[in-house]
Amino acid sequence: MSQIDFESVTKVYDGDVVAVDDFNLTIESGEFLTLVGPSGSGKSTLLRMVAGLEDVTEGTIAIGGETVNKLPPRNRDIAMVFQSYALYPHLSVRENMSFGLKRSTNLSNDEISERVEEAASMMGISDLLDDRPKQLSGGQRQRVATGRAIVRKPAVFLFDEPLSNLDAKLRKHMRTELKRIQQELDTTSIYVTHDQEEAMTMSDRIAILNYGELQQVGTPREVYDHPANLFVAEFIGSPSMNIFDVRYESTGDGTGRLTGDIDLEIGDRAPMLEARETDRFKIGIRPENIHVTRDETSAQGVEVFIDLIEPLGRDDLLYFSLDRESSEQIVSELDVEEDAESGDIELDDHKAFIEADSVDPTRERIVLTINTQDVHIFDAETGENVMLEEPKQEQPASTT
Repeated sequence: MSQIDFESVTKVYDGDVVAVDDFNLTIESGEFLTLVGPSGSGKSTLLRMVAGLEDVTEGTIAIGGETVNKLPPRNRDIAMVFQSYALYPHLSVRENMSFGLKRSTNLSNDEISERVEEAASMMGISDLLDDRPKQLSGGQRQRVATGRAIVRKPAVFLFDEPLSNLDAKLRKHMRTELKRIQQELDTTSIYVTHDQEEAMTMSDRIAILNYGELQQVGTPREVYDHPANLFVAEFIGSPSMNIFDVRYESTGDGTGRLTGDIDLEIGDRAPMLEARETDRFKIGIRPENIHVTRDETSAQGVEVFIDLIEPLGRDDLLYFSLDRESSEQIVSELDVEEDAESGDIELDDHKAFIEADSVDPTRERIVLTINTQDVHIFDAETGENVMLEEPKQEQPASTT
């Protein structure tokens, strides 16, 4: 069993710099959890505390039910893969992979050799065992560094941005390999990255941090579809969620309207806003939930002007402004073939914009349509997603 429990974990530097603040989380045995957040959010500090490379200021960390706060790193049964490969240049791949086992275990040479060859086969580097690091590419060196961790057969894998030095194509391949190997070994893993695409594609669950505080934890789909707050909404997803400032206006008939940067009727979602002490909100809309039309009579239409079209292949990104002078942009992700078939936009016109490699200076006026069920609503002051609140239960009438 290699469950990891964080209980009120806090890390303070120099008496007043809080790197991690009251972190509480349980990582189940065999789970792949990714810590994600911007630089300085506390991701690597948490990882280093699990590894024993940083002391815990307050709280406890337990691995397999045993508190490890005071245990030295070598007694924690963990293996760590770093951003830098940290290979010994004068040793062969085989010697690099076996080095830790020879120093920290009583395994025989035959047992160590068997483990190394097994890990090398798993990582696809069996033919490189006699090479030196300088003979290897960056991707091969990363495989060696990962294989060195695998031979340990630890209770916990810790990954600290291990793919950030690789090019985009190799990074995508390696993250698939790492996830496959983790599932095969069924080893509890914590993976640190600032790349939210890595987090979305590799994780069983994602924990999002900001300024040392846990913002939300959930499956990739949960944090994408139901962000807990404005920070998570803007951080998770590429391109980022479109955010608009609005005010709520009640229509007096149980429904309401949001007005401001854009205007939207919100129907049966109004009661949740009626109960708030403020009328100021921010709404968020994912680019894929904004659709293009030339129907100017659309009830939920928003008039915009085209700024730029970025062709990405099957999908294209369209950038719009609310008026000709506006510097704020709206991003829409357009499935060209699908929208052309639905009649929302003329495919030939769309291709003409792309082939021209620029937008007509007159900036063609177009209408965006939005389904209000796809809109996220956030408190303008606290940033919390007000649509995630549990509806208040009516209290039964007292009988006396």
